[in-house]
Amino acid sequence: MKHKSGTVSLLVLLVLCLITYMFPSIKMTSSENRTLASFSMVFKPDPDSIVYRDTPSERLDAALSDQFAFREMVVNGYMSLFNNLESFMRTIFSPLNKKDDLQYTLHPIGNYSLIEDSKYITICPSTEPMNKEIVEKRVEQLELIHKKYPNMRFYTYYVSQAYDTTWFNSYIGASAADHYQEIVDAVPDYVKTGHLIYDNLNDYMNVHYKTDHHWNHRGSRRGYENIYSLMNKDFKLGDMLIPTRENNISASYDFGFLGSYGKSLGDLYNGGYDSFSFYEYSYPEKDMFILDTEQLKEIQVSELGVYDEYNNGSVDKTIGVNHYSELYGKARDETGNYYYDEWCPFIIKNKNGNGKNLLLCGDSYSRAIRDQLASHFDTTFYFDYRICSKIPIDYIIEQYDINVLLISSQTNMWEGEKFLFTFME
Repeated sequence: MKHKSGTVSLLVLLVLCLITYMFPSIKMTSSENRTLASFSMVFKPDPDSIVYRDTPSERLDAALSDQFAFREMVVNGYMSLFNNLESFMRTIFSPLNKKDDLQYTLHPIGNYSLIEDSKYITICPSTEPMNKEIVEKRVEQLELIHKKYPNMRFYTYYVSQAYDTTWFNSYIGASAADHYQEIVDAVPDYVKTGHLIYDNLNDYMNVHYKTDHHWNHRGSRRGYENIYSLMNKDFKLGDMLIPTRENNISASYDFGFLGSYGKSLGDLYNGGYDSFSFYEYSYPEKDMFILDTEQLKEIQVSELGVYDEYNNGSVDKTIGVNHYSELYGKARDETGNYYYDEWCPFIIKNKNGNGKNLLLCGDSYSRAIRDQLASHFDTTFYFDYRICSKIPIDYIIEQYDINVLLISSQTNMWEGEKFLFTFME
């Protein structure tokens, strides 16, 4: 009887699925981003298809988006389950990957290099460590902050690049400098550290642009999840955010993204363009501000990150526009005035947070993780490294009752002397 009821339940489920497949009118709403993806593409993808996705999980998500009714109810549960399973499998099998044995070649092109026979551009790895004196100055500043505010929590997250790996040691005939380890060795024990790790070259290419130095939306998502895991042991951060939608803006509005590396090489590079996409998340109710660095006055804005403009296609689609900075690094007020994070800090205040306040100091990589991290705190003060000397760091800590300091950066905030903090006294 038990087996019979199970068989009947399975048949009913299959019939419902077939019904939703046969009647497109009840499949989805327009807000669910219909792409005409099919289940056959999950295991037999066509790289030239407009609905192509890099990973099986993303292809399955796209297929679910098109072929099932009530997609939003189904996919949120699926995404949560899959991400937990993916993290578990990565933990189990990562010790089996001999990452140090992976070796790849480089092909010089202008002041950069192409990795293997791919179109991915990188800086050639260097054996030179970071400027030790400036790193020590940064550490002294952290120690001063810790002494003044002993109950604060400190974290650093290093966004590793291809040139930070050991993949090219055979090619360069030496060991590349390990900047992350330099940071780990320098900071005090009360500073928790983490960094971006790649399984192999394919994993790196999946989370980075080929023509630009930034991580793409998949890379920033991994960075957010890494930092969440680093902090969640100390705070009750709530549930990790799961994307509700992937927006392929390049496909929707037919334009490409030529990043910083590609623009610098000009005619030397013929590898084409990157596709520009971003994830949407469901954020708690919040108020958003920029801070005037001269008057130290908050100005309320309607957007931090101009997601609406990218969703409706009202953006400059000219090749060479820095879409990464335009999307994540701009704010807009109700009257249409724009503000950039290179000019002023961004502030996010949640109506219902976790009772803690975050000070996020970072370079441009942090733009793409700012909003996700802010969703877990009462107030988040985002301070771009280019303006972090304009406002005393202890003024910010006291004015916004900061409990948590996170430095998320490449080498910029560790060896750039002009990016050191200032203090009131």
